[in-house]
Amino acid sequence: MTYDRRSVKMCVCHRKKFDAILELAQELDCKTVDDIIANDIACKGCGMCHPYVQKMLITGETRFVPGDVYVKTNS
Repeated sequence: MTYDRRSVKMCVCHRKKFDAILELAQELDCKTVDDIIANDIACKGCGMCHPYVQKMLITGETRFVPGDVYVKTNS
């Protein structure tokens, strides 16, 4: 996967990078976006980061191509 400066890599409302969110989520044993919100880590503003944070929690990825979480596959 190719990333550039337009990569999605943070929760803009909280000004917190996904790698920092992931580290805190692991420390607090957060498994869902709702856990992230409940622990006041991120995801409480506009909601645009929710699908990226959900994918981050599943895969451990912290940088995304814009829109890739919305692309459906035929699997």
